[in-house]
Amino acid sequence: MASVSVQAKGTAPRRRRFTHWRYLFIPTALLLVFFVAPMILMVRMSILRYPPNSTGGYTFAHYVNVLGDPIYRRIAVTTFIIATSAQVLMLAVGIPLAYIMAFKAGRWELILLLLLVLADELNPIVKIYAWRMLLGREGLINGFLMRVHLISQPVTWMLFGRFSVIITLATSWITYTTIPIYAAMKAIDPALFHAAEDLGAGWWTKARKILLPLAAPGIFIAMILVYIPMFTDFVTNNLVGGTNSYMLGNAVNDLILSTNNWGDGAALNFVLLVLSVVLSLIAYRLAKLNRIDV
Repeated sequence: MASVSVQAKGTAPRRRRFTHWRYLFIPTALLLVFFVAPMILMVRMSILRYPPNSTGGYTFAHYVNVLGDPIYRRIAVTTFIIATSAQVLMLAVGIPLAYIMAFKAGRWELILLLLLVLADELNPIVKIYAWRMLLGREGLINGFLMRVHLISQPVTWMLFGRFSVIITLATSWITYTTIPIYAAMKAIDPALFHAAEDLGAGWWTKARKILLPLAAPGIFIAMILVYIPMFTDFVTNNLVGGTNSYMLGNAVNDLILSTNNWGDGAALNFVLLVLSVVLSLIAYRLAKLNRIDV
C-alpha cells in the first residue's frame, strides 16, 4: 500500500508537467506555423540569387544592395525622422491624457477610455482619407483659415508631405500609445504625490521624480507597439505623403510588388526585422529602469 502511494506521489508531478506542455503545444505550434515558417521563407528568399527561382544558388548580394545603396540610407533617415516625430507627438499627447484618465477624470475615466478605444475602431483607410479632407488645398482647415482671414490663399504644405504623414501616423496610433501608459499609471499609488507635495515638490518635480519613472514600463511598451510598426508603414505615405516622405515600408512594397525584385525586398524586410528586435530589446531593458531617484 505504501509503495502504491509513493508511486502515485512520484508520477503526479510528471503528469502535471506533461499537462503543462500539452496546453502549450497548440499556441507553440501556431507560432511556428504563422511566424517562424514565414520568417524562414523570407530569409531564404533574401539569399537566393534569382528569387523566387531557386536554381541559381545562393548569394548575399541582395544585402549588399540594400545596405550599400545611398538611396536606401536616405530613405532610412527619412523614415527615422517621420517615425520619431510621430512618436514624440504621440507621447506629448498620450502622457498627459493618460495622467488625466488615471488620476483626474473621476467618473469620466471609463468614458474617456471607451472613446479612445472607439476612435481606433474606425477603418484606417477612412481615417487617412479624413485627414486628406482636413489638410487638403480645399479642405476644412484651409477653408476655416480663409474664412477668418488668417490666410489669403490655401496652404499647400499641409498635405502630401512629411507633415501630413506625421499627423496621420500620430492620430492613427495614439490609442496604442495612451493605453499602456494609462495602465502603468493606474498602478501608481496617489499617496506618493501627496507625500511629495507635503515635502514641497512642485508639479515638474513630481513628474520627473515619481510619475515618469514609475510610468516608464508603459511608455516603453507603447514604443514597442507603435514606434516599430511605423518603420514598416507604407499605406499612410501612399495616400497623404509625397516624394520627400518616402519610407522604408514603401521601399519594401515597391521592390516586391512594383519592380518584382524579391531578393532586395526580402533582404530589406529582414533588415527591418532585425532592427525591430534590437529596438524591442532596448525598450525592454529601459522599461525595467523604473526606480524612483531620491
